[in-house]
Amino acid sequence: MVDCGAGTVHALARYGLPWERMTHLYVSHFHVDHLGELASLFFAFRHGLRTMRSEPLTVIGPRGLDRVMDALKQAFGSKLFDLKFPVELRMVAPGERVELGPASVLSVAKTPHSDESLAVRIDSGGRAVCYTGDTDYSEEVAMFFGETDLLVSECSFRVRREGIAHLSIEGAARMAARARAARLVVTHFYFEVNDEELTRELQQYYRGEVLIGRDGMVIEL
Repeated sequence: MVDCGAGTVHALARYGLPWERMTHLYVSHFHVDHLGELASLFFAFRHGLRTMRSEPLTVIGPRGLDRVMDALKQAFGSKLFDLKFPVELRMVAPGERVELGPASVLSVAKTPHSDESLAVRIDSGGRAVCYTGDTDYSEEVAMFFGETDLLVSECSFRVRREGIAHLSIEGAARMAARARAARLVVTHFYFEVNDEELTRELQQYYRGEVLIGRDGMVIEL
């Protein structure tokens, strides 16, 4: 499951990740850095498949995702989105749950960022993976992530910027600590990252394992 932001298609292909077998795509909100490659992904599915597929693709996102898709069809032509396998749009509101498969459930919670922005949690086989999307610090969102095995968190700024709804290093670490997350992966940086330095700063507020996100990262639970 991927938040379809800048570089998504190229990153998946470059690192040999099985984008052609993707069954679910999650869109956290409608800012361009989280949605900008949606049309490119459909282009790849339409013209770049090396083997035929029949499995459906389910695109999950906030209410209004249908309007976004309609706008993309107007901009690029509806034929681009006419794939040779089924595509389903699944729009969700805070508190809703989606059955992804046997014993796998996706749930969402509102984040303080944009009107539609949603955090996501996936519970499967007794394990949980959570993703902040874009968010300001929120006790409610931290509780939604409670006891997760892996938290993927935005970490936009070194220090909090008043009036800008993004997490700082301290904010990301404190949310992970409040959630009692076993592991924390930070990403979505608006500053130059030194892995060792950033890890030390995060560990001032969070005692679990810290990983610095990068393209192609694969984590086993």
